[in-house]
Amino acid sequence: MLFSVVIPAYNYAAYLPRAIDSVLAQSGDDFEIIVVDDGSTDDTPALGARYQQLHPERVRYLRQDNGGPAKARNRGVEESRGEFLVFLDADDRLLPDALERFRPWTQENRWGMVCGGHQSRHPDGKIRLHAPAVLADDRLANFTAYIRREFGISNGATLVAREVFEVIRYPEGLRNSEDIPVFAQTLALFDCRSFPEPVLEVFKHDDSLRNNIDMILQAGSALTDILFDEALLPPRFLALRGEFEGRNALSVFRSLYLAGRHAEARYWYHRALRLAPRLLTEWSYLSKYVRSYVKG
Repeated sequence: MLFSVVIPAYNYAAYLPRAIDSVLAQSGDDFEIIVVDDGSTDDTPALGARYQQLHPERVRYLRQDNGGPAKARNRGVEESRGEFLVFLDADDRLLPDALERFRPWTQENRWGMVCGGHQSRHPDGKIRLHAPAVLADDRLANFTAYIRREFGISNGATLVAREVFEVIRYPEGLRNSEDIPVFAQTLALFDCRSFPEPVLEVFKHDDSLRNNIDMILQAGSALTDILFDEALLPPRFLALRGEFEGRNALSVFRSLYLAGRHAEARYWYHRALRLAPRLLTEWSYLSKYVRSYVKG
């Protein structure tokens, strides 16, 4: 088996068929689909069971008590058989020929992670294209650019070699941003590459977990502690801990500012500057900070 497409699902029955069908439509017979139901209370169990019954050679449906997306992803890793894994969010879909675009990258068997492009579809119908950063041979440069948020990495547009998960697992203590430590540590420890063609369509909607501020707050400093694991990363990578924690605080500040929670937002802005004073030069954040006093 070459590919395992893992679809963690929690109460996304309205979107899940679109995700599964997008994988079933891929060319070739070298892939499997693993739906990991993280304790859904909607129609996800019925949908998962039906797809498994209709496509027993291709689809496996697994159910577990609710433990969060990291636990669901790890379950998918444990149950999968593919040499390479794609983690497709249940509310997104693979574009036609996505796996075909990934296939050439599996032949050399030397890349820990390969990132493709993606397109985002917004509620107003607009579609925006997003090309990944060009990843180089310098692992520290890739890692630094990622933690500085110079580029992002999207689940579903990313192929990860099985060998990565012999070293790294999704942190089950996090219920938000659980993929950030995995992506960062993979960039630090493995050779990675990218290509610009889109392989994924991301659907933006208001109830997306990407917009859940409370979960972002819960992650707190735990995200930094997990990412900068002294037993895993070399010292030259660990030196970037303070800057990452400061940038993470800026991200919380921005989310709270956009939600109108201005007093809380200012606390996180102050925290960011204490951790990494150089972030004062991030003008877009500074302007929001100033405006937060006007808005209350």
